[in-house]
Amino acid sequence: MKKTILLMFLAGITTVGYSQFLKAGSVIGGGAFSFYTQKYKDSNSKGSSFSLIPWAGYLVADNLVVGASLEYDNSTSKSGAPSNYKSTQSSILFGPLVRYYLDQGLFAQGQFGFGGLKNTTDSGNGSSTTKVSVSQYRLGLGYAARISDTVLFEPMVGYYSNTQKDKTNDTNPKSTTSGLFIMGGFTIILKSVQ
Repeated sequence: MKKTILLMFLAGITTVGYSQFLKAGSVIGGGAFSFYTQKYKDSNSKGSSFSLIPWAGYLVADNLVVGASLEYDNSTSKSGAPSNYKSTQSSILFGPLVRYYLDQGLFAQGQFGFGGLKNTTDSGNGSSTTKVSVSQYRLGLGYAARISDTVLFEPMVGYYSNTQKDKTNDTNPKSTTSGLFIMGGFTIILKSVQ
């Protein structure tokens, strides 16, 4: 699956569109937002999660965006008796992104982020805090649907990999999760070049 998505991404980057979707010199920005709650079946545990991913970029050539993104995630889970615990996890990632718009609004995007994650757990036995470093990359394909001359709605699907390194954990200092993602967001054309 990783190879298939990587090949699709590379094919999208090397494909030349027949029209210029966005011109060199334009400035765009946007972001994605998510919120969800969860309740575990047959349990008194519940949780919620919130994500915010703003980004901005500059078109260094027609249809080619180079920029940066910031990603903030916060999740909380808690349980009543008999375990009585509460866990809060937050992370901040920052890094570069590259996006290429193909003909008719299709686009391919690659992004990398690095930062930190903090996890705090409170239970009847006390509390503990863990801090780890995080790196993540995403490769995706999407579609830019024009809502107006300056606003685009952009759903995207792709592959991600997230690696966490805990220098205080000698038995398992590194863990990696990966898989598919689906996300949607809005992009605003802040400065357009005609």
